Parts: sequence; C-alpha cells; structure tokens
Amino acid sequence: MSTNTNDPIHTFVEMSATLTGFTSAAIRPGLDPVGLSTTYYNFVNARFPTELASLLGAFRESPGKTTQEVADLLLETKTGAPPSERAQLAQSIVRMWYLGSWYDPAPASAEGTLKQVVSKQGYVGGLVWKVAQTHPMGYSEFTFGYWAKAPPSLADFGINVPAPSQGKES
Repeated sequence: MSTNTNDPIHTFVEMSATLTGFTSAAIRPGLDPVGLSTTYYNFVNARFPTELASLLGAFRESPGKTTQEVADLLLETKTGAPPSERAQLAQSIVRMWYLGSWYDPAPASAEGTLKQVVSKQGYVGGLVWKVAQTHPMGYSEFTFGYWAKAPPSLADFGINVPAPSQGKES
C-alpha cells in the first residue's frame, strides 16, 4: 500500500481505510460536508504529532504489500510482542473511527481510557453503525418504513469485503 501524495490528511485517510477495513471513499466521501477525516486527523495530530508522523511514515513505506499485511504491520498483530506506542496509537485511531470517541493509547494488557467524544458528528458517523447495518439511536437517514426491508449489504456501507468465490471448490 502506498499513497502518491504528500497531503497528510489523504495519507491519514488511506491508512485509516486500511486499518478499519473500509474503503477510503467510505472514510472520506467525495462530497463530505461533515469532514470527519479532517477533524480526526487534526485531533490526533494535535495530541501525538511525532507518533502520528511515524505511523504515517510506516504506512507510506509499505508499497507492494496487501491491505491485510499493512494492517498487521501497523497494528503489530503478528509480532507476538506487546504492541509499541505506535501500534497502540493505531489501535486508538481504529476505535475513534468506529466509535467517534477518543481512547488514550494503552498496552494490550490494559484498556484505553475514554477521554472524550471527538466531535458531535463522530457518534452519528461512527463506522460501528455501518458494520451493524443500522443507524444510531435517535438519528436516521433512512426513509420511513426502511425496517420492512433487508438492510443494505456491507459493501453498500463501504466495507471492503472480498469478492465472492467463482465456481465450486473440490
């Protein structure tokens, strides 16, 4: 995975898509009046500028690797060692995208501590609702009667799902 731009927000979006399993278009839509990607980048960069620069640098330096290989590298899931501070920051970024709240980076042996809701749109725009194929309580963009139909597919919500297998396996 690599990015062809020096724009740190673009790189942050591409890295976030890799870490969360969503497409970059779902993370940062072309028409984005809310701008969560910019809000989230600015939030993390204001608190952890050196660590975020290191994380983005590691992401930029991973050309030719699959999305899963890059995620494993950044999250340090294959090392067997406790995650570094950089990997803990990556975990906190994933939590932020899914829940719209900031949890301080913490070792695997401890839970991160909830510090704050990042933005009022963070709860509504949390990726957790897309994974659940639903909407947050008290907020819906769906039309009246939507509950009478099956939910849209995960791919419709922007989740990077593998294509179904073609043919039968023997």
